[in-house]
Amino acid sequence: MRIIATSDLHHDIARSKGPAESLAADICSTGGDVLILVGDSACGEASSMDAALRLFDDFKGDKLAVAGNHELWTYGGASSLVRYENELADACSRHGFHYLDAAPYVRDGLAVVGNVGWYDYSFLPKSMGIPLRFFEHKIAPGAAARYEELQHLLVPGDDIAVSAHDVTTRWMDGVRVRLHQTDVAFTQRLADRLAGDIESVQERATHVVAAIHTLPFFELVPHSILPNLEFATAFLGSAMLGRVLLDHPRVKHAFCGHSHRHRVHTAGELTCTAIGSTYKEKRYEVLELPE
Repeated sequence: MRIIATSDLHHDIARSKGPAESLAADICSTGGDVLILVGDSACGEASSMDAALRLFDDFKGDKLAVAGNHELWTYGGASSLVRYENELADACSRHGFHYLDAAPYVRDGLAVVGNVGWYDYSFLPKSMGIPLRFFEHKIAPGAAARYEELQHLLVPGDDIAVSAHDVTTRWMDGVRVRLHQTDVAFTQRLADRLAGDIESVQERATHVVAAIHTLPFFELVPHSILPNLEFATAFLGSAMLGRVLLDHPRVKHAFCGHSHRHRVHTAGELTCTAIGSTYKEKRYEVLELPE
């Protein structure tokens, strides 16, 4: 059984459009039994998702997808949960994709489980000397100083490292994602769902594969000497997700995306691969499983 997994196509972004289309054509030409899109195929707008999923119309095997954080972005006050639970499911249905965030996939001895994953600040870069409140607002001290409505984050200032004031980035989920719950609560919800999905299929399948958009292990996190990039590591995933995978040893293979950096982490019998597509260079992984 041949499984192909890719992620972070970002087909709606200009510099990603051509590379995503080339990769999709390659995958459709190469062929396989199962295709998994591991999030951020496009933004959540219907026309963008339709265009991205349509790239795989010629793939002859079964097609699966999970959501990415960009697909939860909304404009004008719309709910990201409505997009996540309804609109993305509808887009997948229109194009023959099984939406893993709604239900696991089981066929011919293979089970695939997965969802968007999210983050709970367990990967927060403590050495930067930036208090948790800035990460919760998804904005660094140097950027918060520019906004009158965020001045309260700078008080008291004695818990902020002097160097932290030079960090000027903002994680745009804080502007575009409206979950109506904390990131920690959402991550816990998805970790519980992942555990439940694994438990529902593991006795019915010879092989169990997980697909999670965010990173489930700290070892997969790419670190940087650039403070603005290092600040962003807090939003790359959650150790909670990794614990779920390790608590269910029937899962031998897992794929994730989000970090735009290719890395592989092994823990016991589990191999977890961060696929590593960037905005300009797209990648896919091939997993060959015995029948």
